[in-house]
Amino acid sequence: MRDRLLEILASSASPDAVAWLNESIAGGEANFEKRPFYYAFSGVSRHFHKQAHVAATEAQAEALKEICPDFTISGWDEFRLARVILLLHLADQDEAVFLETIEALLNTADLREQAAIFSAYALLPAQEALVESAIDGLRSNIVDIYDAIALGNPFPAAHFSDEAWNQMILKTFFINRPNFRVIGIEKRANADLTEAISDLAHERWAAGRTISPEAWRHCADFLTETILSDFNHLLEKGDSTDRQALALIAAGNPDKALDAIRKELQEELASVKSGDLTWDSLGLSLVDPSPALNGSPSDD
Repeated sequence: MRDRLLEILASSASPDAVAWLNESIAGGEANFEKRPFYYAFSGVSRHFHKQAHVAATEAQAEALKEICPDFTISGWDEFRLARVILLLHLADQDEAVFLETIEALLNTADLREQAAIFSAYALLPAQEALVESAIDGLRSNIVDIYDAIALGNPFPAAHFSDEAWNQMILKTFFINRPNFRVIGIEKRANADLTEAISDLAHERWAAGRTISPEAWRHCADFLTETILSDFNHLLEKGDSTDRQALALIAAGNPDKALDAIRKELQEELASVKSGDLTWDSLGLSLVDPSPALNGSPSDD
């Protein structure tokens, strides 16, 4: 994995920066010491560009997923990728050294560095030992820290308890994050989360507010009387995006309890069948176009 990520980084970063990174890794392979590693991890900001985004070719992206299913570097910058490469070098060390160093990094890292660390969790060893720090990270109100753990990261779906998973999902709606970017939604759907989403929807409706149409995706396979009543409410009083969410649910679940919804949503169902309407397209249509994110890391 490290070599594949280095190849991607080298396609956009300056040769001098890549040479520095390789030298730092080579020095640690000969004689790993924590202090030089900390210096290298922090020193990434002096060699790579914070606003230079990296991009994998289609073949490179598929190769990464062969090693770690659902893993992606989409949206990453050179800072993050270079630091994740260093973390994969750290992963080659003794487990005790690895875990001690990760803990020390998290305790001293700036926001960009923390985001890189959490982004790498699905690639690192001793993953069960990393779960609590990921859950702690999700308590942050820093958007980029939350996103590094919850969005585009296969780690939570693979390791979180239902309780931790449900709290993460609910928070995406409290802080208005793009839920379609969460990995493992269908795999981790559960009855408790369905109930919690319905309760949240009722609270918001009572206050004259709305809930994201993406929320109902988590309820698609748990058609309780309450959920079916919620769906009917959306059919009667929801907007076009609510109807699109219902169509996606009805298209994916053949349960006869959804027949009435299917009858009402012929146009939307045709869009699902054609591929024009997907959970990703619905989620993208809901994303706030504003580039300013409250709590994003300041520039290094």
